Amino acid sequence: MRFVFLIGMLAALGGCAMHRDVTFLYYPNAPPRDTFPRPYEFYAQADRECEKYGMRASPYWSTYTSFDRVRTTYNCVQ
Repeated sequence: MRFVFLIGMLAALGGCAMHRDVTFLYYPNAPPRDTFPRPYEFYAQADRECEKYGMRASPYWSTYTSFDRVRTTYNCVQ
């Protein structure tokens, strides 16, 4: 029984320490929409999402462009 409890506790604690990030995938030539933030608002939006877990957003600097779309990632850090 202790073994099952230990495995359950490790799984629960491992889930709390999981890597979290926020990624925006957008098409620069698409017309702007009210439902999706503008590129200059990405950091503020990512920071709001990370705050849900008690973390802050940090730019990952892995922005890349492919097929006329841009991917921007922010990591949530303590």
